[in-house]
Amino acid sequence: MKRFLLISFLVLIPFLGINAQENNPNRKGRCSEMMIKYMETKKQYLKQCIPLSDSDAEKFFVIYNELEKAKFNIMFAIHKEAREIKKSTEPISDEVYAEVANKLAELPSKIAAIESEYYEKLKQILTPKQMFMFFNCEHNFGKQMLKREQNQNK
Repeated sequence: MKRFLLISFLVLIPFLGINAQENNPNRKGRCSEMMIKYMETKKQYLKQCIPLSDSDAEKFFVIYNELEKAKFNIMFAIHKEAREIKKSTEPISDEVYAEVANKLAELPSKIAAIESEYYEKLKQILTPKQMFMFFNCEHNFGKQMLKREQNQNK
């Protein structure tokens, strides 16, 4: 019996390594898959939360996707610089630290400017009540996701 268990374990070891590689979050494509799943979940949540006709929903999500992409691009670029500094093995000058710190400090205002620009576009599609519901749903989405994850893990 001990031999059987030992042989079974030795046979399974290579397959365990393959499975671990497939679930590696550092693997290219994994992050984009997670982002697509996240955006689809958010889209479904917003559809449930904001009463929209089909034509308004189509217009809304075109603009909303542009908004999210613009915010992501600006955040990604700045956070990429910060990650490069953190991972750097070479000494970093105070000027470079200051430059990236300023970019990080300005990030919320840049995102606010983008949101303000797209707010004007969304006002053309959504009623004031729908705009209010949109902002409320956006604010509550993270909380809802956290609750859903906690309920699934119980």
